[in-house]
Amino acid sequence: MVQCRAKAAAVQFDHVVIAVTDLGSASSTFRDTLGFSLKPGRVHENGLRNVHIRFGNGSALELISPGPGETDELSEWYRRFLGQGDGGAFVALSAGPPDTVLGRLGALADQAVVFEGRAFDWVSFPEGHPLHAFFFVDVRARSPDEPGQLRHGNGARGLAEVWIETPNSEELSEMLARFDSPSCGRVDGPDGLTGRGHGLSDGMLVASRPDRSADGGNRVRAVVLDGDRSLPPVRAAGVWLLWRGTLP
Repeated sequence: MVQCRAKAAAVQFDHVVIAVTDLGSASSTFRDTLGFSLKPGRVHENGLRNVHIRFGNGSALELISPGPGETDELSEWYRRFLGQGDGGAFVALSAGPPDTVLGRLGALADQAVVFEGRAFDWVSFPEGHPLHAFFFVDVRARSPDEPGQLRHGNGARGLAEVWIETPNSEELSEMLARFDSPSCGRVDGPDGLTGRGHGLSDGMLVASRPDRSADGGNRVRAVVLDGDRSLPPVRAAGVWLLWRGTLP
């Protein structure tokens, strides 16, 4: 069960981005082996292709892969990231429109980058910044989810915990505190992981020290899913996935 959830926090999960080398193979694994329903994505102008795993509570997983052809700074970053293998690349948080997020960030906003799109805006941090693995997204328009896309054969209903390895847990704690997200102290997790938990309005974000990534950390190590059943943990696309019975 989630050890820390702060319903009054001004931040919650939106989605976790999992970078994969072979989008077709990864999609088959998540659909046919793991029991997720998939929502087709699209080919972006920079060649990135994606597939979504949407949940009824509004959170999601996103499988993303750089394709051949057009490229830009972001798609090149994904190629470098995948040089260390498939894995969780980003944690997307929801905390309102960019002006609200920037106001909460205070001095941290000085290095933030704001992107304004037709369907959504986001606030992120540049490559090399201690908080580069996190961004805030404000979705104004989303393509409708088909009913079947929100029902998953494995019983998953939404993100409950996300574990990310980072050498910069102090900066993360400082950022989340600005959104009224309290520290939960030490938390034990899968694969012998330990970390420091932070309560979000819909779950817990846990920062653990990097010990395996050749790139020095900032990879999502585990995702815990709220659901109608508990299932054994599995490792897919470089990320541990765990199912737990419905949370209070």
